Amino acid sequence: MTRPALHSDLLVDVWREVCRHLEIEEATAELQRRLAERLPIEWLLVRRWDVDRARLETVATGGSASWLAELPVRTSVPSPRQEELLAWASRGVVQGWSSREATGLGRLLLPEGLLGPMRVGPLVYEGRLLGILALGGPLEPWRAMVQVLLEPFAVALANDQRLHELYRLREAAEGDREALLSRLDRQDVSEAIIGEGTGLRDVMQRVDQVAPTDAPVLILGETGSGKEVVARAIHTRSRRSRGPFLRVNCGAIPTELVDSELFGHEKGSFTGAIAQRKGWFERADGGTLFLDEVAELPAAAQVRLLRVLQDGSFQRVGGQDSHKVDVRIVAATHRDMGTMVRTGGFRQDLWYRISVFPIELPSLRQRRDDVPALVRHFSERAGKRLYGRPLEARPEDMARLLGYPWPGNVRELAAVVERAAILGNGRSLEIAAALGVGSRQEFTEVPVIAGEGDERARVEAALKRCRGRIEGPFGAARALGVNPHTLRSRMRRLGIDWAAFRTDSG
Repeated sequence: MTRPALHSDLLVDVWREVCRHLEIEEATAELQRRLAERLPIEWLLVRRWDVDRARLETVATGGSASWLAELPVRTSVPSPRQEELLAWASRGVVQGWSSREATGLGRLLLPEGLLGPMRVGPLVYEGRLLGILALGGPLEPWRAMVQVLLEPFAVALANDQRLHELYRLREAAEGDREALLSRLDRQDVSEAIIGEGTGLRDVMQRVDQVAPTDAPVLILGETGSGKEVVARAIHTRSRRSRGPFLRVNCGAIPTELVDSELFGHEKGSFTGAIAQRKGWFERADGGTLFLDEVAELPAAAQVRLLRVLQDGSFQRVGGQDSHKVDVRIVAATHRDMGTMVRTGGFRQDLWYRISVFPIELPSLRQRRDDVPALVRHFSERAGKRLYGRPLEARPEDMARLLGYPWPGNVRELAAVVERAAILGNGRSLEIAAALGVGSRQEFTEVPVIAGEGDERARVEAALKRCRGRIEGPFGAARALGVNPHTLRSRMRRLGIDWAAFRTDSG
């Protein structure tokens, strides 16, 4: 057999094994066996260049010699000699020695204990040094063959690095998932929704209808009624369930940062942009982006959101390149969107885009039959999380909870039950005290006022009843069932000064 034919057949076998084995140890063992059948290779060594720790680390060996396992695994490369290493790698030339002690470069590249004839070459992939390949044996006549082996071995090492990076990302994602489930006191993200067969039966029927599609969904309902729960149910029942589900509170983002938060920014695009940053749309690629309180988006952001919904493309702040994403949008609001569109507060074309399939979520007042089940769920969760054992509401307390108007909906109910568990010191649920019954600052319902034009009156009524307090168990945010940041953003938009409602006793 002629030497060129041998090169061709051997390279085909080498590339086949590189594609077949993703882990470098498996690939190296098989490659050494195949190479030794046709070349005088006695041993084979692959070392990875760890640029962060400035060292070469042996990651795979091939050959039957027992001393291979006794070689030092890591070789540190001092700072003055790193440039020498990179310069040699940039030339891409195989280096040969009859004895490793013959050159300082050999001592730099290889572990102590290797003697005899050998050839060593750099493994460079996409212009970056990944490691080195060392072959032992009388290979001088096969110099050109050894040179062409560098490329497949570099690909094999790159495959191994990518595979282990995916392992690390998966472990991190699983850890984040377990931590989230622990905080939520749930066994799985797809647990049954309380009220699915009763007060939320019609809602869940619509969820099942729209989930398999990619149609944008708009969830309408009062604050605290469970819009995020429904949005997550749409995601988990869709083909995107393995992708990310990200929630953005549009009402809590400062106006000047909306574009950066949603679409990302380039390094140096504004003061404080010290690095490139991906926005929510890029991070949600392949999954679902839940835009909570979408009606709070400023007009300029509405225009850019419309473009993303139309063609899936956007530009980062300070960037010139267009980026494409595949994201499903689920939006939610407690506002009267029809009135906002008529008065110019929200773009009509964007309204048509996000409301392809609207779902109206009933308030807790409209599904009181679900209150007992919700109380049992929150009582058990609060007791286990706070004191290590479940708690249970007394019959008289359940009657009081059923008679309460729940202006803050399910979110307020969960907060009341948790507060009752704390007030009961883990022994019982002090529901009456948690509701403020008989106290000076009695927790009084803030009337729900229909219509967009009465939003100011509702916020001012809450501030008046709460004596200007925004946060805390007796604050206006809790009474309205909104996040304090959302309430402050709304007050700025409406021009309401909370200080005007403060009293000495508040």
